[in-house]
Amino acid sequence: MGIFKFFRSGNSEPRNTYEKATYERGPFMITCPFCFKKFKSDHVVFRASHSEKGDPEYEKVEDELLNRYYKKIGKGTLGPMNPVVKAQALPERNKTRVDKVLVEIKDKYDASTDERLCPYCHNDLPITSGRGPSKIISVIGASQVGKSVYMTTLLYVLEKYTCERIGASLIAGNSGYNDEIRENQERIFEKNLMLDPTPKQHVEPLIENLKFKEDKIPPLTLIFYDIPGEGMTDKAYMENHAEHIKNSDGIIFLVDPLQMRTLRKKLSIVNREKGDFTEKYQEPKDIIVYLFENFISKESKEKTHIPTAVVVTKSDMLKNLKDEEYIGENSNIFKNYNHEGFFNLNEFENIDGEVRKFLLKADAPFKGAVDACFKTAGYFAVSSLGSNSNHLEIDRSSSINPIRVDEPFLWLLYKMNYLDGGRE
Repeated sequence: MGIFKFFRSGNSEPRNTYEKATYERGPFMITCPFCFKKFKSDHVVFRASHSEKGDPEYEKVEDELLNRYYKKIGKGTLGPMNPVVKAQALPERNKTRVDKVLVEIKDKYDASTDERLCPYCHNDLPITSGRGPSKIISVIGASQVGKSVYMTTLLYVLEKYTCERIGASLIAGNSGYNDEIRENQERIFEKNLMLDPTPKQHVEPLIENLKFKEDKIPPLTLIFYDIPGEGMTDKAYMENHAEHIKNSDGIIFLVDPLQMRTLRKKLSIVNREKGDFTEKYQEPKDIIVYLFENFISKESKEKTHIPTAVVVTKSDMLKNLKDEEYIGENSNIFKNYNHEGFFNLNEFENIDGEVRKFLLKADAPFKGAVDACFKTAGYFAVSSLGSNSNHLEIDRSSSINPIRVDEPFLWLLYKMNYLDGGRE
């Protein structure tokens, strides 16, 4: 069964043997969240905590590998830094290991450092690298689809509610991530303000650690990438800043109902705006075209095997359709559901079927493109806020009530064998 071995219904059987292999294997291979190279935990290098004039090995120097990475992503290069120390050159007594993973060294000056770096690009590694598995999850979609709002509410729901149901805790990769997440959540949940659009520039990964209450279960490092919508249809940007997509372990593909031509004038929200929405929104299929051009076309049989959650956002809007042809007014997509004890396959299949039928009627070309390009896809509908926002301000007359935002993420955990599935 999966890592969450306690996630089983009374009549479900274990899905796999991952848990046994995990506990017998010891240290995990590390995947760098920046350059995506894979390496053994003993191959990490360290940034020295000091520099020494007159010692060529320990003088401050420009870090060529780190500057090469910065140049690639369009950042300015850095000046002289403390030297990089290779642990292999040190005696074993100078090395500190936790769970058989090298986490700290004392250099030849007996000075300690725990700043671990990728040996290929010299970026800082997450604290838990090597001590448990790591998974890269790319959140993609067109401009204005609500990726940043979705990520903010997803992390909020995971931390406040979902993690308790799976016997875990969500811990930010470092205090910097934690501060940014808290600011965004305060803006939405306390001030009722929308987030500013993500600028079209290189986006750093958001790293979270899923730490389990049961000690023998290794921590899971989650590496989220949220790429700006404008970048999704820019070939040069995709080549320089979207390498993470083809290296993903899972994809969350967000689709806005207003991107669908057949729905724009049917939804009552368009009455608040003047003019045609045709030019304002990208078509969902446009994103697949660029994904196909940049990496799917290079896959075997021209389909990607990366599990992909296709997520219709702003699902609360669909209540305004007043048209049973698209979605029933009493559909389960408008009701929250807690996957408690296991990932409920019955509930997933119901939602998956409803959204598939909806997309087939609302945007058949997009649905056909997904079927043609993605080998493993699950369909979902979420509302990050529970009600419509008006430009930069959220409706203050109603409370914020995210609907089903954690479901696509839990499905990815299930497909990656970290969460058991069962049936009621």
